[in-house]
Amino acid sequence: MKIIIYIGHHKVGSTALQNYFAQNWLKFVQSGILYPAVETRGFANNLKKALGAGDQVEDLHFNVKEPHSALAYRMMADVSPRPIPPQFDAVPGLPQMFNAIRNQVEALQPHTLILCSEAFSNFGQVGASLIQRLLENLPEAEELQVYCALRRPDTYLMSWHGQRLKVGEKAGLLQENGLAQYFDGIHFNYRTLLAPWLEEIEPNQLILRNYADILAEGGSTEDFAKQTGLKLPENLTQPTRANPSLPRSAYSIMYHANDDLSDGLAHQLSVYLQRNGKALSPVKDADVELFGAEQRAKMRRKFAPIHRYLAEIAGRPSFFPDISAVGKVLPVPEHDAGRQLLDALLSEDLPNEEIANYVKQLQQKF
Repeated sequence: MKIIIYIGHHKVGSTALQNYFAQNWLKFVQSGILYPAVETRGFANNLKKALGAGDQVEDLHFNVKEPHSALAYRMMADVSPRPIPPQFDAVPGLPQMFNAIRNQVEALQPHTLILCSEAFSNFGQVGASLIQRLLENLPEAEELQVYCALRRPDTYLMSWHGQRLKVGEKAGLLQENGLAQYFDGIHFNYRTLLAPWLEEIEPNQLILRNYADILAEGGSTEDFAKQTGLKLPENLTQPTRANPSLPRSAYSIMYHANDDLSDGLAHQLSVYLQRNGKALSPVKDADVELFGAEQRAKMRRKFAPIHRYLAEIAGRPSFFPDISAVGKVLPVPEHDAGRQLLDALLSEDLPNEEIANYVKQLQQKF
């Protein structure tokens, strides 16, 4: 049997890939490819599929769509103060979860076992022993592949920072104190992510991909299948966009809203901006500058040794051929883009009167 472990990174299409495997679970398992459940919701959903009932992926519980994230967060919670995110509720203990995987392998006899979660990318930072524990508790395999996708650090941090603002976190502005918080962790120091994995696997077992190359191949599902040699069954349901983002012109708005509003109102504003902000914003995402010249220069300087490490692993002169773009300042400052979006919001039908009043107040401050 072959085992493929997708370890992320974050914001590189992992949610779409997880939805792809969850929604097409029956077709995959019938072709010998197992995307295993880890708890009772997953088993119930897979039984439903086997009986021909079907489902829509957006209606699935997170434990079903992202079972291996539930596994990864349980593993981290067992060795650190990190709580399991609330969307993964009623997660069983690790022995039960690992037994569930082994029992499915024994019963279904797949030729390929796939574990897929961006949360695995945190293992090296939280506790390197987690990687060894994961590998030791999986069924015996004749072949192992570990797939990891990485984005150029500036584009990645812009996306990850927006994700944090989107879900209500109080994250500092990147052009001020918000950038430094990332330097020592996996969201900037990719060596922290990769080096512990390479202590447990052989170098030729790692598939390391530049996100720009993944997009050139058509996206996360296409590239994952091509790089791992996965032979896909026919007539699979293709994933839709799974993790909507805030437009970059909304970042400064949500930075203030997460401080000023109740969690409920901030969430309503975030959802509205995810759905409508891009169309309403006069400024394109590609033009919004979140760092500023000083922070970009610092980022490029600090990332240089990390980039050399990635190039060495990949066996080529440059892992990110466009790495010089890290230092390029985009034309519209974040604050200006936020003010233009606020101006546009004044004439819109916002979710409720409280949010409408808040947008008016914030627009006057901008």
